[in-house]
Amino acid sequence: MAMTYRMRMNRLCPSLVLTFLGSQALLPNARASEFSGVATLTTEYIYRGLRMSNGDPAIQLGLDYEHDSGLFAGVWASTIDIQSAMGERDTELIYYAGFLYAAELPITATITLLRYSYPGQTGMHRYDYNEVLIGATWLERYSIEFGYTRDLYGLDRIGRHWELRSEWPVANTWVIGVALGGNDMSDAGVSHYLHWDVGASARFSRLTFDLRWYDNEQTDGFAAQLSANSQLVLSISAAF
Repeated sequence: MAMTYRMRMNRLCPSLVLTFLGSQALLPNARASEFSGVATLTTEYIYRGLRMSNGDPAIQLGLDYEHDSGLFAGVWASTIDIQSAMGERDTELIYYAGFLYAAELPITATITLLRYSYPGQTGMHRYDYNEVLIGATWLERYSIEFGYTRDLYGLDRIGRHWELRSEWPVANTWVIGVALGGNDMSDAGVSHYLHWDVGASARFSRLTFDLRWYDNEQTDGFAAQLSANSQLVLSISAAF
């Protein structure tokens, strides 16, 4: 289940999807504690409708641990390419920890605390910040997520995010999915905008291939230069 969480993050972030843990609605005492990891090569890193690698491919690596109590923690890293007047960033590192609740009903819920950091960034401004994510998944197909931060990109500004996602298995290998989200960075001078994606994934043993179309409403402020604006992304992930 932790692996599914990171793979979904790869689609939105793109493996910080963030969407949710819980590919199976299991009771906490039915799960086994485990370590897992994923390495991804993607043609573009898109996160909440924004291009994080400036049109270039990105390399990503995630490591995750989930305890049978429902507690989990991990770290995820990606190459990025963001330049601004306040400095440049070429690496994103995300630490996270949280709790997964799996009830007897086909519903799972998570709460996750994330720390976004940018080692090696240039300039005087520090972009590091924390975020809280709350999510739920129903029948392993329908997900909802809410995110909140009080210090978006280290600007001492509030940021909010929500997302709805649905996925459907096709045969034994393919999964098709759609998502709609909203990103509210108005406190930092960026108007609220919608973003969405549609695509398909195929898994063969430890390899997963994902082809996804991303689009979004027009952005403004500092996000305008990062807007994804109708882009097809191919990602290849290897689980270990």
